[in-house]
Amino acid sequence: MIPHLDSRPNLATPRLSLRRPAERDGEAIVSIVGDWDVARRLARVPHPYGPDDARFFLERVVPAEWVWAITLRGEDQLIGAVGLTPEEETAELGYWLSPGHWGRGIATEAARAVVDFGFEHVGLARLTSGYFEDNPASGRVLTKLGFVEAGRVMRPCVAVGGEVPSVRMSLEPFSSLARGGGRPKA
Repeated sequence: MIPHLDSRPNLATPRLSLRRPAERDGEAIVSIVGDWDVARRLARVPHPYGPDDARFFLERVVPAEWVWAITLRGEDQLIGAVGLTPEEETAELGYWLSPGHWGRGIATEAARAVVDFGFEHVGLARLTSGYFEDNPASGRVLTKLGFVEAGRVMRPCVAVGGEVPSVRMSLEPFSSLARGGGRPKA
């Protein structure tokens, strides 16, 4: 049985706590996603990004997708988000992180917990994801999680106002378990 989106558990990793984004996160969301270096790497985010956009994210996206706020363990300040956008028998993994936390393995650690949740608790048959070609750091995150390239496409990017070259990635449940990732703690 697939868990209802409203009953998504909090997840924990050695360094992170993942929880449902809340209204109190609005200012942090605007600050992080409003940064051009973040917005231009995301498909569905406008730029400039303001309070109304954060409200839309919290009121429309969060209830319709498995989305978690990324926080450092023992702290409540949102430093990013990670989630799964449900599709037929799959979901698309997406994430964003404050530039001040890039290069520390946080995106990989948070995404690993969400990937494990998707396969173990939701029972997804496959995960997809992708990254814009000019964002190889995101490609490294996906490769560390076991994703493999599934093709190259042009993908819309709202912030840049057009399509950009992208790499599509795919992950099967077996490859996720074989990589020996940590398990989420509900």
